[in-house]
Amino acid sequence: MNLELIVRATDPVHIAIIGGTGLGSLPSPPFKPVATLPPPLTPWGYPSSPITILQYTPPTASSSGKPKEPIAIAFLARHGIHHQLAPHEIPNRANVAALRKLGVRCVVAFSAVGSLKEEVKPRDFVIVDQVIDWTRGVRPWTFFEGGMVGHVGFADPFDTALSKVIADAIGKPGVLEGEDAALHPKGTVICIEGPQFSTRAESIFYRNVLNASVINMSAVPESKLAREAEMAYSMVCMSTDYDSWHETNETVSVEMVMGHMMANSVNARRSVEAIIEELGKPENEAIVQAKQWKGMTKGAGGMTKIEGRSPAALEKLRWLFPGYFEEGKWMGSG
Repeated sequence: MNLELIVRATDPVHIAIIGGTGLGSLPSPPFKPVATLPPPLTPWGYPSSPITILQYTPPTASSSGKPKEPIAIAFLARHGIHHQLAPHEIPNRANVAALRKLGVRCVVAFSAVGSLKEEVKPRDFVIVDQVIDWTRGVRPWTFFEGGMVGHVGFADPFDTALSKVIADAIGKPGVLEGEDAALHPKGTVICIEGPQFSTRAESIFYRNVLNASVINMSAVPESKLAREAEMAYSMVCMSTDYDSWHETNETVSVEMVMGHMMANSVNARRSVEAIIEELGKPENEAIVQAKQWKGMTKGAGGMTKIEGRSPAALEKLRWLFPGYFEEGKWMGSG
């Protein structure tokens, strides 16, 4: 499938929602389906699911009193449309690559998480600002390998400006509904390999020694790949349970998680509406276009001398970053 032709045939799609456990689709209405693209082939394989292009028209009028224009967004189901992919099976590189090729530069990811803090209750939402990578190196985590070396900064793994927009949107009255459901604008997520839940000893270690706030199985490598792809990326974590550290609580089970997840899914869809409305405002255009990250990878990925660059690696990267890695250009030259 030629993604460039799709982009030319539709409105520009710069915003994507990656739905995790509990957010497998976006309802119509209020989201109007425009097209469903079969999973497109990338140099890293096929993404998790078809990419759905939707339009969302904010219900409030603009400052001039005129109805607001519809905002185009892309939706991708991280675990597949039937939730058939385990965390370590998710084709993260293909997911991120397909979205970037489509024109997406701003990604809001949703994820079900366990809570490692007493104050983060089940059904609370957390906009995380840090991540601890506790995966086992099983998952491919970079676009730069096989003859092309690239290093990108990752000190602050989630886009600060985007996270603030998200927090402001979800924090509005009426977005999070339900008894005591609260928003936490900061927190640290620890990403484990899974698919098993943590042992009690592990959970206590994550909480007491690493001081993590929530735990999931999907923040890595998705966040790392989004940074390499020059995307503004943030993650909304939806608490489904106290992890197994909480000895006064029952052991984490699928049944417990699913009960809270059903409530979270309603708030997640309402959150997406609020977020998209905020991102559609002119003052947030730079965030949507990820202007602060534009061109970063061009320098970071130019470390390998021209004579050492693998043709196969170059072909993949040129697919993802047209014009970035042309012959005769090396960051160490000049």
